[in-house]
Amino acid sequence: MQTQEDLPLNMKGHDKVNDLYKYWNGLISRHRRLDDEIKEGYSSYTPDQVIKSLKLNKLHLKQEIEVIKKEVENLADSISKY
Repeated sequence: MQTQEDLPLNMKGHDKVNDLYKYWNGLISRHRRLDDEIKEGYSSYTPDQVIKSLKLNKLHLKQEIEVIKKEVENLADSISKY
């Protein structure tokens, strides 16, 4: 049975890119749901503090999305060199 250490670097990297891509898609989905919640909050007169909290969570997700995006790009670049 092969372990990650037994696989060539480009195979390990490929798996990691796929994992990061799935995680990134999950973050995008959560980001969109928060956006919908914020819109719903505005239309239903949700207290400002609740909307502010939702917006802050959305901002944190956006920042994490950007970090993952850069990590995937860097990993993909290193894999393409092989």
